Amino acid sequence: MAETEILEMPPPEVKRPAPERLEVKYATGLSLLGLTSGLVSVDSLIGGLKPDTIALLTGSGIGLRAAEGYCVRAQLSEAEGGSKGSAFFIDAGNSFDVYLFTALARKHHLDYDSALNRQLLSRAFTIYELRSLIEDSETVFAVRKPKLLIVSEVFSLFTEDIDKYEARRVFRNIVSSVSEISKRERVPILLTSATRHELITPILEERCSVSADIAQEDRRVRSRLFKHPWKAPGETVTETRPQSYNQDTLQTEVA
Repeated sequence: MAETEILEMPPPEVKRPAPERLEVKYATGLSLLGLTSGLVSVDSLIGGLKPDTIALLTGSGIGLRAAEGYCVRAQLSEAEGGSKGSAFFIDAGNSFDVYLFTALARKHHLDYDSALNRQLLSRAFTIYELRSLIEDSETVFAVRKPKLLIVSEVFSLFTEDIDKYEARRVFRNIVSSVSEISKRERVPILLTSATRHELITPILEERCSVSADIAQEDRRVRSRLFKHPWKAPGETVTETRPQSYNQDTLQTEVA
């Protein structure tokens, strides 16, 4: 007896979702190592500045040299260790050195006129102007989108003739604003000073991720690390030839 074969319709083809395209994002040198200054003594002590870094660097001469080095190197491409952007330099000590900046720009093969045009510079002459520039910087970041914030000589305007209570009050406002900028803009922040201020340095160090001091003493450099995300505090002394941190340093310390 013949069997009747029942032919069934093949089940409908199940459409499988197309495999997701995986995007491999390669970490840049900046995200891995951070932005460096080009000064061996600074970079070996504190490492690179990362987007969440708030760093305090004290020491006569070294702060400005490092700050302008960071500004120039921020304009380099990511492949060269930069962030391909400008820096916002708030100058509380009337210290910005155009000649040093252009010399560094030439050293890094940047057109110095273009580099200067990209550099953002504001000067403060009172503690209240300094507070206002930092508090109101949101507009600068929204319009010009700097990739780095520098506050040069942050303690210099807090002189002895300012009432101690008022100095603490205003400086707490400044430190609070710096912390907010770091969280909101996700850019490295460097604050410099020739000396440490006994009254208000601790207020800033509470919010800093890095705090260091570099002093040149005759034939040696004394480096002190007070705070760091992964390095222990400590002090090192390096023997060196007598040399000040000025334009002559360009020939020997630029990485």
